[in-house]
Amino acid sequence: MSTLIKNATIHPVTSKEFVGDLLIDNGKIVDCSHKIYAQADETIDATGLHCYPGMIEEHCHIGVHGEKTNQASDNDTNEWSDPITAQVRALDGIKPFDPGFKDAIGAGVTTLNIYPGSANPMGGIGVTLKNDLTVTYEKRIIKEESGFKMAMGENPKRAHSENGKKIITRMATAEKIRSAFRKALDYDKKEEKPYDMQCEAILKVLKGELQAHVHAHQADDIMTVLRIFDEFGIKPSFEHTTEGHLVADELAKRDIKCAVGPLFTARYKMEVNRRTLKTPGILEKAGVKDITLITDHPVIPINNLPIEAALACKNGLSKEEALRSITINPAINLGLDDRIGSLEIDKDADIILTDRELLDPTHRVLYTFVNGKIAYSMKEEGLII
Repeated sequence: MSTLIKNATIHPVTSKEFVGDLLIDNGKIVDCSHKIYAQADETIDATGLHCYPGMIEEHCHIGVHGEKTNQASDNDTNEWSDPITAQVRALDGIKPFDPGFKDAIGAGVTTLNIYPGSANPMGGIGVTLKNDLTVTYEKRIIKEESGFKMAMGENPKRAHSENGKKIITRMATAEKIRSAFRKALDYDKKEEKPYDMQCEAILKVLKGELQAHVHAHQADDIMTVLRIFDEFGIKPSFEHTTEGHLVADELAKRDIKCAVGPLFTARYKMEVNRRTLKTPGILEKAGVKDITLITDHPVIPINNLPIEAALACKNGLSKEEALRSITINPAINLGLDDRIGSLEIDKDADIILTDRELLDPTHRVLYTFVNGKIAYSMKEEGLII
């Protein structure tokens, strides 16, 4: 099935916008230029519309954490039984029919990276899904092991101070991380050993085969994580990075990847007392590359992802980086930028058509394409005539 989108304002994200055409065939972008004369099975007149790559949510809990957060039956985000659960996988806890998936596709979010939660210093392994609700869950998976979720700060303390009192302080959280790394290295030295799934998962991080994504809000927690990772000769990337603006120069000097957000919840806990919409812009000005914005759904609903980018832009982030922060940057941070995140030939045809610019909070998503197929149409939803 081929589709030709005509006369749209095309925003490739990795190059300048232009008015032109885009041709989809067999799930891929096969041409994107000022004028395409090829025939297609379907043609969409997009005059006056804007064409963007599908958005990417780099950090959410759709399917593992329902929006009815007070119901234990709807929450498989954290495995509370132990502070170190490196071996568990978000893949095995996702409910594929969670309503958040439909909310995301209607907002133009075509790729979702889903992590375990932040109750544990080592929480488990994430998974990346294409948000294609027309295929089975297994066929949505594009990266079975997308990152290794870790956490520093308030959450491990709160989760485990009453659970057998395994963690009382940040000092103990740091000790748990160091001990788990050392245990894995000792395990690796043994020539004959029973298989240990936990150590095997941690070794992937220590050997550079799996990126550690560390939940850290406060600047002191960010620096503690950097200190620990220095000891083991590896580099983390950060999730939330709420006080990243306080250590922006250090993050830039070390070329650390940062996912920032959610940006507009209430200051509901101590760690986010210094939350500011200026953080992404400060990081950009300091030289931090590939800044990513996240909703942490259901902390804030995923359809607010472009609103976060707009507010960050209003507060100092460049327009170019604001668009990149919800498209190509998360693709880079997930190691998937060869497939998704921009409108380029040979990339997956994950595309959205909007009636206004994406950073305009009043925009509407008219069509969402995933792998070249229309996955959402506002007209079919009965919202436009």
